[in-house]
Amino acid sequence: MKLFCLLCAFVFEPIVAHPPWVPDEFLTWVAEYGKKFRSEHDWRLAYETFRANGDIIKTLNSDPNDSAEYDHSKFSDMTPFEWKAEYFGRNMSPEEGKRGGSPAAPIGIGAPESFDWRTEGAVTPVKDQSSCGSCWAESAVGNIESVWFIANKASLTSPVPLSTEQMIECDPHDDACYGGYPKGGFQYVIDHGGLASKADYPYDVDGKTICLANQTFNATCGDGMCDDPPLTNWCDVKCSDMKHKSVAHIASWHALPTDEALIASQLAQVGPVSIALDASGGALGILFPWLQFYKKGIANPKRCTTTLDHAVLLVGYGEENGQKYWIIKNSWGAKWGEDGYFRLVRGIGRCGLNLMATTAVVSKGISHQTVV
Repeated sequence: MKLFCLLCAFVFEPIVAHPPWVPDEFLTWVAEYGKKFRSEHDWRLAYETFRANGDIIKTLNSDPNDSAEYDHSKFSDMTPFEWKAEYFGRNMSPEEGKRGGSPAAPIGIGAPESFDWRTEGAVTPVKDQSSCGSCWAESAVGNIESVWFIANKASLTSPVPLSTEQMIECDPHDDACYGGYPKGGFQYVIDHGGLASKADYPYDVDGKTICLANQTFNATCGDGMCDDPPLTNWCDVKCSDMKHKSVAHIASWHALPTDEALIASQLAQVGPVSIALDASGGALGILFPWLQFYKKGIANPKRCTTTLDHAVLLVGYGEENGQKYWIIKNSWGAKWGEDGYFRLVRGIGRCGLNLMATTAVVSKGISHQTVV
């Protein structure tokens, strides 16, 4: 994530046109993703990184047991370590991520062969977390959006996009762009009494640092140079002082079993499920960033581990050419992957996706309402 010094003036350099030596392949990628560079040095650095990432992509595509296709993405001007540092928070412990949740009531294994909540109109558009390790909040918010809609279909025509910004700024259990757990987001919504809409409390982290809940602006430690994470210049307003209408409410949250058949039953019968997985393959300090360059297909990355570093949302599952898969909503924008989604092999616990499944619970006593 980008850390900006609040005490220093930022000098804007002009954006420069591409140097004559830049290859057409790289120019095509630059145009596709709207990349801009401020000097020839920046152009060269980005191209060298792009070229090195091409070797990683070749390695990913060479695995005969992985039918997914990998290619350059909007992250191709970042090394795997830069990508992980900017878009991920701290690693997540499955035990901690499920601690405190009530076990889900047994629902049995009786799910259909395939299911997709998108076709039921129960999933909001893909969001973009930008350069912020807020995947834990995106996953929690996405889960609440869907289960709230499913519980209130009689009075709602479509799911309402909810405020991730409110959760990352106001949740006292987690660390905003520096990482967290979906369960902490659930607990915040329970304690607060609801969550505002995205329209009322929009996402605004790109190019900024984010405060932590109930912290106030500090001119000394607000620049990221102290032990405290950097704050923002609007952190003198505490979340408890902000007034936003809550449009969705939950009563509790469940920790789900690791059995993928039971998770599939939960998904089909109740709603999308919050999970976490290993997106970078970096448990041993050597990254194998399969998700950085995922393009399409059913991924089965051989080097991913059970060290969880990225939270996402299960929205469905299916089977193709004898290969069972999960349909997973990501939070890197609709120009990434399969229109913002990816598929991952189902039934073998690949990348630890089954280890930290959780979901918010909408009580039967909580009906569609607006609370201030």
